[in-house]
Amino acid sequence: MDYNYEEKDVDIDEIFNEVISTSPKEPNSYPLQFELDSLKELFEFLLQFVTMLCKEFYGDTQGQVDLSSLSTEQFNLIDRYMQSIGFKCTFQPMVANADNINICYVNRFDRITITPETRLNELMFGIKCDTLLYVIIFDRL
Repeated sequence: MDYNYEEKDVDIDEIFNEVISTSPKEPNSYPLQFELDSLKELFEFLLQFVTMLCKEFYGDTQGQVDLSSLSTEQFNLIDRYMQSIGFKCTFQPMVANADNINICYVNRFDRITITPETRLNELMFGIKCDTLLYVIIFDRL
């Protein structure tokens, strides 16, 4: 199979609008190349992208999303859209007790030291919803 991709500069809104213009496509349907200076910047881009997906599909009139109300199928839809840009997205639910919240806070992507050996799937971000803490992790396909 010969792919002839046109390389062009686009911002996150353009990418987002293109991706959601149809139902989720096959993994890596949108081959993105990032000109980012760090793994942290990539994680921030992916976090912003998944936030936009959640708000688009499951947000209320103020754009708020109650993750605790989403079904497995709804989380899977978000992941399928993420896979179409080449990344897997996992929402790991856990009890929002003091220990889990503290561990997630201390190990949050913007609080740890990132080295050249750090992998994308080692970075995390937690969101507390009611009695659950959702830890978001990304990985390359």
